[in-house]
Amino acid sequence: MRILQKPRHQFIFFLLLFFIINFLQIIFSEVIEDEAYYWVWSQDLAFGYFDHPPLVALWIRISSLFFDGEMGVRFFSTLSFTLMLIVIWKMIDLKNKNNYIWLFFVLIISMAMLNIYGFITTPDTPLLLFTAIFLYFYQRFLKEESWLYTFGLGFAMAGMLYSKYHGILVIFFTVLSNFKLLKNKRFWIASGFGFLLFFPHLYWQYINDYPSFRYHLIERGAKKYKFEYTLMHFVNQIAIVGITFPLIYYAFFKEQAKNNFEKALKYIVYGFFIIFFFSSFKSNPQAQWTVVILIPLILFSFRFFVNHPQLRKKLVYIAMIQLAILLVARVFFASEKLSPVVLEPHLAKTWVYKLEKKTDHKPLVFLNYAYRSASVYYFYTGIRTHVYSILQGRKSQYDIDDSEAFMQHKDVYAVSDIVKGPFLVMKGDKKLRGTPINNFTTFQKVKCILPGKEMILTPGKEVKLSFEIFNTYQKDITFENVEILGVFQKKKKVLKEISLKFNDLKVMKAKEKKILKTSFTAPDIEYDKETTFRISLRFYNLGDGFQGNKIKVKVIN
Repeated sequence: MRILQKPRHQFIFFLLLFFIINFLQIIFSEVIEDEAYYWVWSQDLAFGYFDHPPLVALWIRISSLFFDGEMGVRFFSTLSFTLMLIVIWKMIDLKNKNNYIWLFFVLIISMAMLNIYGFITTPDTPLLLFTAIFLYFYQRFLKEESWLYTFGLGFAMAGMLYSKYHGILVIFFTVLSNFKLLKNKRFWIASGFGFLLFFPHLYWQYINDYPSFRYHLIERGAKKYKFEYTLMHFVNQIAIVGITFPLIYYAFFKEQAKNNFEKALKYIVYGFFIIFFFSSFKSNPQAQWTVVILIPLILFSFRFFVNHPQLRKKLVYIAMIQLAILLVARVFFASEKLSPVVLEPHLAKTWVYKLEKKTDHKPLVFLNYAYRSASVYYFYTGIRTHVYSILQGRKSQYDIDDSEAFMQHKDVYAVSDIVKGPFLVMKGDKKLRGTPINNFTTFQKVKCILPGKEMILTPGKEVKLSFEIFNTYQKDITFENVEILGVFQKKKKVLKEISLKFNDLKVMKAKEKKILKTSFTAPDIEYDKETTFRISLRFYNLGDGFQGNKIKVKVIN
């Protein structure tokens, strides 16, 4: 093993070892439902998607150039993870670092959640790579403001933003740590270059009526505060590191920032922690939201453990235990036979092919929160799916893609755990039921726009209603299989549905707008400050859709 005595060969050896382990993982592991959802995106590349920016779809499309199936979803993620490790190693600025190559990879093992992105493809996968690239170019930029580092910095900014909107926080906390950047012309050039690269996504948002921004900032809404949300935020910061967390965080807090680059690293860690701490007051935090802090933790921890041999021994001991846990978890993830519980990747086999047979291989229209189910079904069967979004659930990419158009005039099955119809299959603990629909015809993208910001009413009294209906399609539509409803809600809960009648509404020409007027008796329900009203369309009695904007309800007795 004389060849491994050279530092360069040692690094390549460990890098290849990680690559091979991750490559084996993608060979033997089924996709998770989120990955299947992003795979659907990759079938139609665009500059944006409903939930996230587009880079995750590009990652999958590149993978599919080399392989099919699960490997065609994940291969490029394994490559990008390997590249990320190289970039992080390049950022370590210690003269004797080549003596501790093994320690670097021990630290990678010590970051439990980081290892997941060696074989899983989600928006965090490219985000981690471009965060590392951004920090690399920022470190170089602080030493030498060359054009290479200037444009490299801008490229990395765009890469982070194209990966996930969280990337803006990395940029923000970097600037916050060094206000002199705001007086630096080269930094403004880098930012301008990044903006130009990112502009196609902003334009995509504009021409599609800002679906991502509307969802994340408005439609998603705040949840009622629960203490466990805040508690979970703290638990997540432990979970992303794993059982090595006491030593890793101790190392981070003990190591002082020696320059502006390291100051930025500190700000990123503290900034992400604080931002998502406050976020926990209105939503249930997820561990991956702060996963980028693992890169600064690695950089500070490496220097600390190089200089503290006693604690380094403890780290190695605990990291080896964590390695054993990770390897067992990987085996369970890959093999349903060895796993003591049914994990998400194993679940698809229990229902997808049974459902395909029960529905006579017809295209499926899923309801409610089923965009993941629809995606994994499409991935494994090759049969197109669509999601009929209803108010009790949420919108998804299926609300803006061409899946509805594909289903028109086809014989389909409507499938959900809430749809009325015969039992089909079990999906986990949910009973999926279905009903066949012949000549399926919908126009879910029609818009029903209520004027103003509130509706004033008195329970039991007549309410005069006027709103604009807009046929967004390039074709005429007929109102045969649809019911127009006025819906009172409290957040996602439907309080009351009012059937609205329009005798003169039979056909709307392509791109036509009409003002519809009617009246109804205000229902006697429990109104409060969270009560809202909207117009909704219901097709085939499947559920109330998102066609209308929400306005507040003000009650006058």
